[in-house]
Amino acid sequence: MNKNLQLILQMLVGGAIGFFLMYWMLSSPLEGIAFSEYSVWVNGFLLVVLIGLLLFSFIRYRQIQRLLHQPLTGDAEDSADQQMYRWFSDGTLSLNLVLPLSLVLVSVNLVLDQQLSLVVSGFVVMGVGLIASIRFQTLVQHMYPERKLPDISETDYAMKLLAASDDGEKHVMLEGLYKTHSLVNMMLIVGIILLLFYSLSTSSSQLFSIFVITSILMVSNAKYYLTIRNR
Repeated sequence: MNKNLQLILQMLVGGAIGFFLMYWMLSSPLEGIAFSEYSVWVNGFLLVVLIGLLLFSFIRYRQIQRLLHQPLTGDAEDSADQQMYRWFSDGTLSLNLVLPLSLVLVSVNLVLDQQLSLVVSGFVVMGVGLIASIRFQTLVQHMYPERKLPDISETDYAMKLLAASDDGEKHVMLEGLYKTHSLVNMMLIVGIILLLFYSLSTSSSQLFSIFVITSILMVSNAKYYLTIRNR
């Protein structure tokens, strides 16, 4: 399918979702919702998800380690490399989700003045997730010992990793980054629209949030297009 057509379809779907959300908010104002009444369920859900993500990443870490210690050759080695790459991607994704969800857990309890123990738990999980992320990234050098991959502690790690990748890997990474850039742009714009209608349907002004998201959107786009412009 043509990329322009795909973009138009995505915009139509996003617009339809935004319209129905706007209609629901305007017809059923959010003013009377007491979010604190649901804090127990939200906290419980977040803790379960965070623990599940950490356990899942640990399982993937151990699976990769076990596969690394198996003597493999030929097709079996190629299959193991593909499997380890998938497991590495799974573990990295789960650990990358830990940080934002931990921030949500901390924010919910600070804003709603809930239990201090949950705030501490959020910071502890956040720290464990960051340490686990660093530890997980060190697996790359063990997965590909024949390649001169940079250490995660080195400066300009991302640029050095890109330079050490072959053309196929660069294509995959750049394609993923471009799709992510486009998706984030669309989601930030949708977020601004939702915050606008939330402000209109309640007496709670979200102008500060709108300004922050708009600033992030402008800076990220400026960074992207100035980078490719100066190539």
